[in-house]
Amino acid sequence: MDRKKFAVYAALVCAAMGAVVGYGVSVRNALLPVIAFAIGIVLIALGRKKVTEVMEDERVIRISEKASRMVFQVFVTAAALTGTTLLALSRYTEVGYILAFSACALLILYMIFYGYYRRKNLE
Repeated sequence: MDRKKFAVYAALVCAAMGAVVGYGVSVRNALLPVIAFAIGIVLIALGRKKVTEVMEDERVIRISEKASRMVFQVFVTAAALTGTTLLALSRYTEVGYILAFSACALLILYMIFYGYYRRKNLE
């Protein structure tokens, strides 16, 4: 399978997952979306193994690393500022606490994974 066929395959699997999740939400069944995601992830992983072309090289991985880091920095900063602003204004305090705690949780996760990968050989 080449990359274009895999992209079509993955899009079809994602569309089917979306349909099943939508149906599960409409009938108020929480188990159906979980099963759909699990099956979808397995199907995409199996399809990816059958791709014969190079899916990503070092440049793509490095660009992804930089983009992920920037998204993390922007989200944590925005969530922390928005959360503290909402708490200071005493408006939507539940949302403010959620944003503030999620920013803290993400920073803690970052520190844990940073420590793990700093000790690990990356090659």
